Amino acid sequence: MFGYIDESGAPGVAVHNRDCLVVSLVLFESEEIRDKSIAAIGSLRRKLRLPDDYEFHCSSNSSRPQAEFLKLLSSLDFRFVTIVIHKNDFRRTASYARMSGLVMDEIERRFLKIRIEMDSNPALHAEFRKRMRERRLKNIKIRERNSKSSSLIQVADYVVNISAKKAKNASKSRERYNIIANKALAFIEVTN
Repeated sequence: MFGYIDESGAPGVAVHNRDCLVVSLVLFESEEIRDKSIAAIGSLRRKLRLPDDYEFHCSSNSSRPQAEFLKLLSSLDFRFVTIVIHKNDFRRTASYARMSGLVMDEIERRFLKIRIEMDSNPALHAEFRKRMRERRLKNIKIRERNSKSSSLIQVADYVVNISAKKAKNASKSRERYNIIANKALAFIEVTN
């Protein structure tokens, strides 16, 4: 199993009443499926006449690349797990420690062996490594990688962005989430 992680939001106390910390783990069952997805994303870059190192980044893409990437998401063969920590209480904090524990719970429950790449976030990566040591998990390999150099972390970026908007009930959130809804293994929402 191959996994790709990205997060949205920040740890800490809530600033707004709809603040949340969100992590999505996008999963590909085999190297073949993973490689086909990478090739499809490369093909989309060529179709749109974008450079090979163009990053599909949900919050900063212009409307055409974003619309085309959303369309592509519906055809890719992946599953995902999203965990949302709602920061409803302005005195309590949502932490990377808690989030990494929740993600590890899901990984332990669902997968015998998994290799994970995550967007570069040293604080979150350190928390994942800490949970793995505490639980003595040898079947999980995790490494940081810049999203610009990983098409599949870019998929995770779109999934987490769509998931965060769904959790916040943002405009167009239902429409966008419907694009990926059938790929969800779990969409877990917890209050802080």
